[in-house]
Amino acid sequence: MISVAQAKHLIDQNTSFTQTIVVDLYQANGYAIANNILSPIDFPSFRQSAMDGYAIRFEDWNQINTFFVEQEIQAGNNAENINLNKGEAIRIFTGAHIPDDADTVVMQEHCTRIENQIQITNPDLKQGNNIRDIGSQTKKGELVLTKGSTIHAGTAGLLAGLGIHQIEVFQKPSCIILTTGKELKKPGDELINGQIYESNSYALYHGLTQLQINQIEIVSVDDDLDSITKAIHQALHQADILLITGGVSVGDYDFVAEALENNQVEKIFHRVKQKPGKPLYFGKKNNKIIFGLPGNPGSVLTCFYQYVIPCIHKMMGHRSTENRSIQLPLLNPLNKKKGLTHFIKGKFNTDGVEVLDHQESYKLTAFAEANCLIQIDEEIEHVNIGEFVKVHLL
Repeated sequence: MISVAQAKHLIDQNTSFTQTIVVDLYQANGYAIANNILSPIDFPSFRQSAMDGYAIRFEDWNQINTFFVEQEIQAGNNAENINLNKGEAIRIFTGAHIPDDADTVVMQEHCTRIENQIQITNPDLKQGNNIRDIGSQTKKGELVLTKGSTIHAGTAGLLAGLGIHQIEVFQKPSCIILTTGKELKKPGDELINGQIYESNSYALYHGLTQLQINQIEIVSVDDDLDSITKAIHQALHQADILLITGGVSVGDYDFVAEALENNQVEKIFHRVKQKPGKPLYFGKKNNKIIFGLPGNPGSVLTCFYQYVIPCIHKMMGHRSTENRSIQLPLLNPLNKKKGLTHFIKGKFNTDGVEVLDHQESYKLTAFAEANCLIQIDEEIEHVNIGEFVKVHLL
């Protein structure tokens, strides 16, 4: 067996980026960009008014307090040929082009207007007020996003504002979920004695869709070597990631490791010093990634959050691959044996983190309530109330 840290390192070292594609910005949500992006323009590319108000020459305000308003500039108008004479103000709106002669915008709330004249009522007016200078957000050629940045609402708006409508990104991987187990029945079917409803594919499917993976196929096979071998062979021709649930331990009907070997999958590791999820398998074939996940639902989700998600983030080119973790004080005492790292379902709030009941790996009731996993490293036996622990946010 290897440690949790060794397992994470080996996964990272053996995971390759997916190929890159060019997508329209509207379809880019959740992708990671494949190259640094430099601004193609100055933004703003002209001096803009930051307020609805009046554009003036500041030196005039030092001499007079009443200005004549003869012209108006709306957002979108070209002000290159508009001149501002001494003692004049121009009615201007937010985002509008400021003419060259003006150097200050007075907010309309700080003006009193009677017909075509205004009086400025702001004694604290300063030269340059309420003007967005050329390139004040971004200058042409400036680095705006680094390789691996994720496209979300803010980054999409930034790129669109710079005139960028297509970007090169790392492709989202395709995934097959392969469930094994003679005892498993699909929810909605009738159970006979000795059977249970299959839940792992549902948990993994929703976990993958939260990562915005949209090419997902679910395959179910019985616990026999030939069926599993054939299903793996087919999956490796179709998908970038294969997630297998069940059959990775050392029981008489655990055929997954042998079936993977039959398909020339390179085993990177098998078994990790952790609870739950000790039988975890990780392998690869060319650039295809294979996870053999234990069959118990609690073990499946623990391994998914700790290992599969960072692997997918790496494949998709995201700059940050690890799930977010924080240090919080423990709200109830915790005891365990040395030798295994424990991942414990928990619930955190402003006071700290609480260990939930029903931690057994066959149960999902704690996962339904949990918003984090508490990591207690293998050498630790006791954690007292108030001691800080590592908390992985879900």
